[in-house]
Amino acid sequence: MTGCQDSNATLSVVEIDGRLESLVPAVVSLLQRITSVKPTVTYAVGTDVKFSSELSFPDGIGEGEIAAELFVYRNAVRLDLHLEHNRVFAMADGSPSERRCYLNDFVASVALDVGQDTIPNDFVRGVVAGVTAARDAVRRHNRRAKLPWNEIRVAAGQFEPVG
Repeated sequence: MTGCQDSNATLSVVEIDGRLESLVPAVVSLLQRITSVKPTVTYAVGTDVKFSSELSFPDGIGEGEIAAELFVYRNAVRLDLHLEHNRVFAMADGSPSERRCYLNDFVASVALDVGQDTIPNDFVRGVVAGVTAARDAVRRHNRRAKLPWNEIRVAAGQFEPVG
């Protein structure tokens, strides 16, 4: 083992950096497709790239962002993506409660094998559909509610962006 290479990895640091670099445009494109906003890209120390892109909700309540991380995981490159937001369930008077609105949560992850240089289409479709469903989850629930007391009300809590 040398200071430049992990003895357990089959790829060198240079090869890993090259693989990450080749996937950055695909991740940027995916986030732009979801949010219509160009994401910020942060290159962390080592082999790690972070992305974040602002996301709005249809009802205009709260703030959100899609955060993604591209990193080396064992002998593969892994992409983790999640929707971060400050939407919480509202109290009867409309003030924010301490309970996070889990209906708007979304998480996805994919590991890319050594020879793969693109994000799988099934993963892209799943992420686009999943984020769209998570954005609209409260409104969809309220449309299905037959009685007013079955509806969900949300409020904006404190937002701490990931990126």
